[in-house]
Amino acid sequence: MRKFYTKVFILFTVLSFSTALSAQDYLIDQVYLGTKTKIDLLILFGLQVDYDVDMYRILYETPGIDQLPDTASGLLVIPQVPDGTFLPMVVYEHGTTNGPSDVPSQQKGGYEIALGYAAFGFITVAPDYLGLGTSHGFHPYVHAATEASASLDMLNGCLEFLEFNSGPNWDPNFLFMSGYSQGGHASMATHKEIEDFWSFVYPVSAAAHMSGPYSIYGTMRDKILSDESYGFPAYIAYLLLGYQPIYGNLYNDINDIFKQPFATFINNFYNGDINLDMLNNELILGLTALDGDTINKKMFQDSVITGIVNNPNHPINLALKDNDTYNWAPSAPTRLYYCGGDEQVPYENSIVAETTMNDLGAVDVQAINLNPTFSHGQCVFPAILSSIDFFRSIMNPSAIKDLDRSATALTVTPNPVFDELTINWDKASDGMTYEIINANGQTILKNTSHHNRVSVEHLASGLYLIVCTVGQETRLARFVRQ
Repeated sequence: MRKFYTKVFILFTVLSFSTALSAQDYLIDQVYLGTKTKIDLLILFGLQVDYDVDMYRILYETPGIDQLPDTASGLLVIPQVPDGTFLPMVVYEHGTTNGPSDVPSQQKGGYEIALGYAAFGFITVAPDYLGLGTSHGFHPYVHAATEASASLDMLNGCLEFLEFNSGPNWDPNFLFMSGYSQGGHASMATHKEIEDFWSFVYPVSAAAHMSGPYSIYGTMRDKILSDESYGFPAYIAYLLLGYQPIYGNLYNDINDIFKQPFATFINNFYNGDINLDMLNNELILGLTALDGDTINKKMFQDSVITGIVNNPNHPINLALKDNDTYNWAPSAPTRLYYCGGDEQVPYENSIVAETTMNDLGAVDVQAINLNPTFSHGQCVFPAILSSIDFFRSIMNPSAIKDLDRSATALTVTPNPVFDELTINWDKASDGMTYEIINANGQTILKNTSHHNRVSVEHLASGLYLIVCTVGQETRLARFVRQ
């Protein structure tokens, strides 16, 4: 039973179920995208990592928005370990991106987070979602069912890749779910889908849903209908544009929902003439032109707001309810990481989810405020690090320890420097290799030294990074050459 698909086949046979799942071909193609070394990742993250990683664009079959077969895409990142090594797996769901090409499979759209999980020893599956990457149609933004189906089918495709290619194996004892922002909604939706229908095939070990809009009909709807300013009106437009092809009854024309000039801006985004950031800027300018504020409900036709407020069965209300992802009780240990200063996804989403899940009988669900003042962007890094620590604690409860974050501890003097840099690290004189990288990311010098001084007089003036390695330990520092 070297591979998981053999295990699945035996399980289905013993239980007299169809072997259709294990026999289905999900994987269409794979493209090797390159390798990131530990040094590359140290420079990217500013902390020590455990492995070099290989990146692959995965193309796989999944039902599209119209339920016809579609070719979707995603990023698979694999730690470089000896063939046959069994590793845990993370399904990582990315946050809101700017458009169809701003996705992990194109090494954009927050793909670095997938690299981070892999660099700490997790095979990492990062789907692009429907309507993004190679998939056709408009992206059904924060639509739970398609987020889950696209993620599950990519998981199937990646397992086929592992089955038929050399490299590590997945250890089916350890499957983790994670996602940030929109990805928190997607990971919650996928987690629920697996526990409801596929837990005998894919038992989830633990999940870390981070800063996600789990309460679409409650917390997020309240934000839309309130008289409070909200600086991200494009998310609301994106949601309704994405839900219309799914439900078919939200509007006949975009002008039915939104006033002008907002409807024109939103239609330009739908047609691909502008990206999401551009749309958000246009909507903010339009709202502030009205009365100097960003009250999002003022984009809507008055009749739409009245209908949403007074009619619980309004098509928009029903679509929002259908995409809440918190009203269930996970069996797997679950963490809801958030930050109290989140200006994009109100932290109340996590509190509502924790309370509801525990009331429904969840065994181990905790909402954890990582920082009371951090914004949505500031919360990303501590949330991801916390999720890695959490997953490691599940794998080895007796050996819980924080990640080694000492890579940023290196100091160099003088800084700025003219001719010679002193490395303030007592191990440097033991035999150090060092690499100097310019502001464009190019390595311009690689050398070894048996003392803690490095000549830089030959460098042009500017900002540089020096990466020093002694044995298995690597540290870095930035310096300015005068």
